[in-house]
Amino acid sequence: MTEGKATEGGPRQVDAEVPGVAGGEQIARVRRALQGQLVNAVLGNERVARQHGLRVTDLQALHLLVLREDVRTPRRISEITGMPTSTVTKLIDRLEAGGYVRRAPDPADRRSTRLELVVEALAPLQLLYGRADEDFDAVSREFTSAELDTVIRYLDAVSVVSAPQ
Repeated sequence: MTEGKATEGGPRQVDAEVPGVAGGEQIARVRRALQGQLVNAVLGNERVARQHGLRVTDLQALHLLVLREDVRTPRRISEITGMPTSTVTKLIDRLEAGGYVRRAPDPADRRSTRLELVVEALAPLQLLYGRADEDFDAVSREFTSAELDTVIRYLDAVSVVSAPQ
């Protein structure tokens, strides 16, 4: 069996004729499917943001705050998203004006600001995304545990490659 070769800073390149290894056509189909899903997600999130008086970037920052406990400061949002701190400050101003977050002094460092989610303001979004989660769960039930493990491994790897630098 021919080993795949790692390219500098990129994924392994694998010879297409190796049995059991994805070939160019299958990889292209996966890429198209993932790109289609990304388009649907971006456009869907843009619609949700607009319906709730937010910008899509504001909504994604809220997603980060909801999904990740380690994201509670403006600096951390800047580090993860790659946005300048001045842009993050304006984003937080909009989220605070919309009632989605509250700024609070960091008990561990009084010079720093922590962001607190306003649970009541998030309820309509959580209801909407809860329905989407139910749909995703229904689709996921159509796959075996082993298949889902492969999907998780693939999406985790893609997330690393596509993370903001």
